[in-house]
Amino acid sequence: MTAPGDTPAPVTLYATVQEIPPDHRGGYTLGRDELVVEDVDYDQALAAARRRVPEGWRIIALRVEREPVAAT
Repeated sequence: MTAPGDTPAPVTLYATVQEIPPDHRGGYTLGRDELVVEDVDYDQALAAARRRVPEGWRIIALRVEREPVAAT
């Protein structure tokens, strides 16, 4: 929780993306990559990551890194 006037810490979102297979028979070697997006909150970071997914690829995993909050 932030105090009034404080700027929230940015959220870093790691999205693992993979090529969509041409069918469900299996046996394919699919490309895989990771997109890293930093934004002001989770929803905006996820939207930005989705915009960056190449055509024919899909997000298969998400990981969020937040700035540590100081103990009071």
